[in-house]
Amino acid sequence: RVIGDPQNPWMLRIWPDGAAGAGPSRLGPRLLLTMLAIVILFLWGTVYFMARAIRREAAVARLQSDFVAAVSHEFRSPLTTVRQLSEMLEMGQVPNEDRRQKYYRVLAGEARRLQRLVETLLNFGKMDAGAQQYHFEPLDVRELVSRAVREAAVEEETPCRVGITGPERSIHLLGDADALALALRNLVDNALKYSPANEKVEVRWNSTEGRVSISVVDHGPGIPREEREAIFRKFVRGRSATEASVKGTGVGLAMVRHILSAHGGEVQLESEPGRGSTFTLVLAEEK
Repeated sequence: RVIGDPQNPWMLRIWPDGAAGAGPSRLGPRLLLTMLAIVILFLWGTVYFMARAIRREAAVARLQSDFVAAVSHEFRSPLTTVRQLSEMLEMGQVPNEDRRQKYYRVLAGEARRLQRLVETLLNFGKMDAGAQQYHFEPLDVRELVSRAVREAAVEEETPCRVGITGPERSIHLLGDADALALALRNLVDNALKYSPANEKVEVRWNSTEGRVSISVVDHGPGIPREEREAIFRKFVRGRSATEASVKGTGVGLAMVRHILSAHGGEVQLESEPGRGSTFTLVLAEEK
């Protein structure tokens, strides 16, 4: 504002406290640069998180696609066998009674395999949706292990390849018999699939300081350190499984972890490439 005589004008300027030395001409560009930097950081962060979300969605879609392909293959193989053998029996093309009995055994085995696959998918669907109901009761660990091993051996038709080791005294835990047997059977199944045909699978159990541990030891190719956490996620299969063309759907270990979590327990894994793997179920002991 100009004050006084127009012949001798003078001007009074007022700035906020502490900004007198900056002046309006220098404050503007500095504020503009600050705002521009904030906008750039915001845009960069937005692009980064969008790209990350897209990569995650692409990875999930790929896993789901692999899962559908694996399930389709798992269904196609036994269905093809059942159809071929049934047609041969129906048309009277089986020459003798011994061959017919052999075909009947194969048909029964393939039917069990299909039933188990359907049950696995149904159980996984219930668990994934949070609709699975558990019925807790006192269980004898020896009986639980024997049941799971017996069911796995019948499926694989290899009853002599599984060894059982445990203390003489009775050990009990509180849990759902069907769910825990399913979890343990999944581990025994995997051990039989990945171990060489001439190697035994060991199932061991014990209790220490109020905790029950049930371990399944195989002599397979082992699991690299970087895959040990990922294989417990749904639809994920290890590199050794795909390289060796081992049958599977990628939901077994995810179910095992879900079941143990519902029982207040955990699944532990010890493995080294080329030296096999040990999966251990850890649960609270029932006194």
